Amino acid sequence: MPEKSKVLAILRAECPQCRKGKLFETGPYNLKKFSKMHTECPSCGVRFAKEPRFFDGAMYISYAMNVGLFLVSAFIIYHLFEPKSPNTYLFAIILEVILLYPLLFRYSRTFYLYAFGGLKYKGSMDSERNN
Repeated sequence: MPEKSKVLAILRAECPQCRKGKLFETGPYNLKKFSKMHTECPSCGVRFAKEPRFFDGAMYISYAMNVGLFLVSAFIIYHLFEPKSPNTYLFAIILEVILLYPLLFRYSRTFYLYAFGGLKYKGSMDSERNN
């Protein structure tokens, strides 16, 4: 069986070590539980948070993602809409925050875990042992 790509595992918010287990307990738009993460991978059992408040650093990634999103939105509004008023920009930013917050929250934590979690993919090693 071919290995699952790292990009696909990140997009699906799956464990960095086995690329099978889900990081989050529910879907992103279950608004009561969208932020609930598994403490351990349901598939391989690896612990996600290496220390208390490990995911606080994901706030920086979230901030960068939001700034990028707002800049792209401002660019689109500036070039495509007439007349341009400050209310147009404000409405777009508020709407984006409301609609995309659950996704940006999840992806900032997923990116942070992949970048700083210290977990390496072990799927290929398992398949070599089985052969």
